[in-house]
Amino acid sequence: MLFKFLSMKKIFTLIIFSAITVCASAQLLTEDFNYTAGDPLTSNNWTQIGTTATNPILVTTPGLTYTGYANSGVGNAATLTTSGQDIYRDASGSISSGSIYVSFLLNASSAQATGDYFFALLPTTSTSNFTARTFIKSSGAGYVLGVAKSTEAVAYGPTVLNLNTTYLVVVKYTFNTVSSTDDAISLYVFSSGIPTTEPITPEAGPQVGTAADAASLGRLALRQGSSTSAAGVTVDGFRVSSGWFNAPLPVSLLSFNAALNNKAVSLDWSTANEVNAGAFELERSVNGKDFSRISFVVAKNGVQNSYNFVDERAVAGTNYYRLKMVDKDGSFKYSQIVSVKAKSEGVAVFPNPVKANLTVQHEVAVKGATIAVIDFAGKQVAAVNVQAGATQTNLDASKFTPGSYMIVFNNDGVKLTKQFVKQ
Repeated sequence: MLFKFLSMKKIFTLIIFSAITVCASAQLLTEDFNYTAGDPLTSNNWTQIGTTATNPILVTTPGLTYTGYANSGVGNAATLTTSGQDIYRDASGSISSGSIYVSFLLNASSAQATGDYFFALLPTTSTSNFTARTFIKSSGAGYVLGVAKSTEAVAYGPTVLNLNTTYLVVVKYTFNTVSSTDDAISLYVFSSGIPTTEPITPEAGPQVGTAADAASLGRLALRQGSSTSAAGVTVDGFRVSSGWFNAPLPVSLLSFNAALNNKAVSLDWSTANEVNAGAFELERSVNGKDFSRISFVVAKNGVQNSYNFVDERAVAGTNYYRLKMVDKDGSFKYSQIVSVKAKSEGVAVFPNPVKANLTVQHEVAVKGATIAVIDFAGKQVAAVNVQAGATQTNLDASKFTPGSYMIVFNNDGVKLTKQFVKQ
């Protein structure tokens, strides 16, 4: 009996451990500042720290770009200067063991000799216990970055970075368990490319210091320092996770193209750094706004891959396409929208023969367009009004008597026809 109890206890412990592992590896936050330019971030998921509301942090445009980074060129950005509002945003959860990684894009327009921190992590219960403080100070004609656990001396990296140049920055906080003051902060900076595995040597750190360790972390903070120490920086593309593969290195889209191939549309895309990639959902729209899924493709994973899908049901007129790139943890992002104009062949119907639901594809309908269904004896058995701007209309053919019918699409006096068979 004791053996059974111990076995069940061991199994229960294993289940709990597995659940914790799964949760810990999930993507906790992505922030692309995909909001209206000029709006304060406090109107878009961020919260003010303290009472200082002057010089609010605003959404700025354009967003930052970095080749190969998953959040490159998505949405807008945020710009920080000096002496003003500080803000924070909560992630979807917190991390209290292992490591927490935060990757983001940085472009500095100015820096000062004293230096100050512009980014930090917080526990979800605090707006003052800043840790993983990320500093910037001037050096020669450029600047250097550094990290500090709290108020201790800053560990700056040796690389002098260029102003007005975009870099990929990764800040890592590691929870250690030997004492209550041994957690470590590391900083990585890249000017091109993204290593597929975490580099052995960081740009700065690991910095331990003497401050008390954080119990857990799950909140990002953006800070504007004093007029004599702070820098002018633009930040974008934040990703928060518990692993290197999920912070700076999810799947990146190298290309996505659509081309007309006879009557169909050929869609090709290529990717890099497919680590933890789940699948691609290909979506189509006839107006560039409302999309629906037309294909699901499982990701291959690997350094670089190519994919192809042929849309044989492209509508007459302009077809818009986008990719929904889904990671195994459920996080996703969309590609840019591509479009191609398919040639008009009047009217097409499918399926043909049909049992119930019939889809009629047609030229872009003008106001007052109609579709009529005529039986083999010349009698009209159904008629519908077509929404202006539509290129596809659905009909219920379930009640039609089996036999041959004619679709008559009347588009502002121009009549186009197509025959179909009801089974």
